[in-house]
Amino acid sequence: MRKNDLLILLMLLIAATGYGQVTDNPLANVSLDYAKYNLNTSNVPEKWEDGMRTDGGKGSYEWWYFDSHLDDGSTVVMIFYTKPFVNLNKDLTPFITMEIDRPDGTSIKKRYFGAVEEFSGAKDSCNVVIGKNYFRGNLKQYEIHFEDDELNITATVERTTESWRPKTGHIVFGADKTDYFAWVVSVPQGKTEIEYTYRNEKTTAKGSCYHDHNWGNKSILEAFNHWYWSRAEIGPYNVIASEMIAEKEYDSQNIVVFNVSKDGKTVADDGSKVTMYQTYGKIHPTLKKDVSDDIVFIYDNPNDIFRYEYYLYREKNLLEVDLLEASIESKFKRRLARLLTDFDGAYFRMTGRAEIRVFKDNVLIETHKSSTAVWELMYFGKVGQ
Repeated sequence: MRKNDLLILLMLLIAATGYGQVTDNPLANVSLDYAKYNLNTSNVPEKWEDGMRTDGGKGSYEWWYFDSHLDDGSTVVMIFYTKPFVNLNKDLTPFITMEIDRPDGTSIKKRYFGAVEEFSGAKDSCNVVIGKNYFRGNLKQYEIHFEDDELNITATVERTTESWRPKTGHIVFGADKTDYFAWVVSVPQGKTEIEYTYRNEKTTAKGSCYHDHNWGNKSILEAFNHWYWSRAEIGPYNVIASEMIAEKEYDSQNIVVFNVSKDGKTVADDGSKVTMYQTYGKIHPTLKKDVSDDIVFIYDNPNDIFRYEYYLYREKNLLEVDLLEASIESKFKRRLARLLTDFDGAYFRMTGRAEIRVFKDNVLIETHKSSTAVWELMYFGKVGQ
């Protein structure tokens, strides 16, 4: 038996997650009420769905996310926010995070906190402006720009895999289902060209990319204990996979979002037919969070002759972040927040190897591997709760 196969067998036997309860009316689940949100039922979003979906005011949050793997071995991540999501009751407080991790181990990390009057967001399409920075597109093409005194970067995007949302894209909470966290994957996979100048040194590179859009009216600090999220390009396949564990108030329900596309078209996307397993985690020495080295998502739908198994093997962490430090610029306000709350959220961005195994009628027909997978662990609650 191969080492990797033995590892997965052990994962299946002893490391299956114990979260969630099977109920007829779960307190956290992906909504199927397309009419409520004025959506088509194809699970393929329209251009307006990547536009601003909240008013940016109290009781809401929203962000637009972009990441890329470049041919020179670096990764770029840019995120535009309406506000820090650790405080839902804030008025509009726009800010941007930008990170470039280069193959030599160096990185460029930037944040920009904009004034309210510097912000605008269109409703009919993605067109978000914060000062001199912008995130614009129409599902098919995008341009993203960030600049400060040291860095000037622009990314252009061309989508190569059809846009997608997990059913309505709305994860709803509580008995009345009025609280929600929403998700649209505008660019599951795309081509990007990035040009940036940092301290007068110019770099140009091409690569692959991803863009999604999140918003909601329920604080994710209160809704979720933690989640794993990943994407990977593996041979002709593109995979998006996430398991989100709700807080105890919502029966610790586990919600799986899963999409496999082949040659630009979705071939499997029913998260209710997916089980995620993980190796036993190790407690991070400073952030005190449980981090697993390896995880696997298994899509097994009795109505589908194909079964997909998606494996992730961690090699290193690209980013380890205390969420209060990332979201609150003022040191004084951070200290105050730590005194007044027990929040100790953390974020990990990891990279490593990915593998997809495709079975037809329980016979293995394809195996593809990649060394450029990126995934994250976002922790809002306490370990083991």
